[in-house]
Amino acid sequence: MKEEESQIFNFIDEISKPEIYKQLYPDEKEGIVIAHLYESVKAGNYENDAFSANEIRNIFESTLNEGEKRVFHLKERINKLQKFFIKYDDETQLYSFQEYGVKFCRIAEETLKGSLKPTEIKIICSQLKHKLKECLGDDIKIEEWFTIDFKNFHPNLKQQIDFLDRQIDEAVQKLRNDTLAEKQLPIQLLQTVSDDLEDIQKKNEELRAAFSETYSISTLLIEIETDQKTILDYIKNTTRFFDNVQSRLRNTNRRLDKIQPKIKQLFFILSQPEYSAKIDRFIRFLLKYSTLEVNDKKIILPKEIEAKTTNYKRCKYIVIDRDRSLFPTQAKPRKKYERNPKIETQNKDILEAAFRETQVIEDWVQLFFAQLQQRKELDISKGFFSVLDETNNFTIATKVTFRVIEEAHNSNKYSVNIDNTNLVEKANTALWKTMIVQK
Repeated sequence: MKEEESQIFNFIDEISKPEIYKQLYPDEKEGIVIAHLYESVKAGNYENDAFSANEIRNIFESTLNEGEKRVFHLKERINKLQKFFIKYDDETQLYSFQEYGVKFCRIAEETLKGSLKPTEIKIICSQLKHKLKECLGDDIKIEEWFTIDFKNFHPNLKQQIDFLDRQIDEAVQKLRNDTLAEKQLPIQLLQTVSDDLEDIQKKNEELRAAFSETYSISTLLIEIETDQKTILDYIKNTTRFFDNVQSRLRNTNRRLDKIQPKIKQLFFILSQPEYSAKIDRFIRFLLKYSTLEVNDKKIILPKEIEAKTTNYKRCKYIVIDRDRSLFPTQAKPRKKYERNPKIETQNKDILEAAFRETQVIEDWVQLFFAQLQQRKELDISKGFFSVLDETNNFTIATKVTFRVIEEAHNSNKYSVNIDNTNLVEKANTALWKTMIVQK
């Protein structure tokens, strides 16, 4: 049956027919008219979602200049759109959308909207990972995960990766253009580039989250033990899909790496005499008109300059980039070290213990934020003692508490309130009462 259908229908032959391609893909004017009609239907501007030929004409004419209006033929345009986009009702003498026209606009709308809003990659992958963990050990549930859960999420995940790729591409291009803006004053240029870098940082965080979650799923898939050929085929195909996803993400990451030369170029521009003179005047202005509050040890800037508060994440790793051409490393003789199985085993045990501790900390942090989402507030000082009682590990309890406070402080969603007059005490340990509240 499938062979007969493939012989009857040939996609390339059909779309290559003279008029079919033009009817499937409207020109710019027709596309804008279709988009206007689609938005008006969504907004409920037309009774029964039907519109007249005059309404189509008015939208067409708003897109045309005087010269185009003289050679414009409405009937020909409508006849062309009637093939796939709109349909005519002889009884009401009104037009309405065909399903192809609705899908065409919906896909375009979702694609363009996806270039602006944060992606959902981490949410999708987290849900897939969570459901896969629940299925491990049960072949029936694992097969259902492939045929139901993954199959349903698969198209959306691919679309979200396209969105992230496009967002990063546009953010990098904007930064490139902004660093070359010669007409801006130094302070304006730095502010613009700072905003660009902040936007790219958010995209980079999404990229890192996508890397982490897709890698976790791939690891879980590899660890599945089964003899069923159907499941083994699913694992093979799904693993290949996530490998391709990670390859896409690596390519996207390379584009982020390309912004470094632009940043260096910006600082080179700022080092030029004209910029240097303006920056020098600005610093002298600050030194002359800024004041110091002795009691609070606080610098008060001149009234012309707005004070800003910046939340930033604590740096975990510091990498110092040394120019090898300016500071070449001296060649050193290579030493050979004999392998010591006992020390290797000890180091492996230490590393695995560190990994387990990291996972325990991550689980507790996720639990506290889940409670915060549900209850709208969290007493993290009490949370510290909960972790301590459960793990009997002061280091883990401290790291979990610090992580939760730090992430909440750096987020616009929460406020952290520390009351140094109220102590929460237990077993010879006391903490200031610390509340985290969802805004």
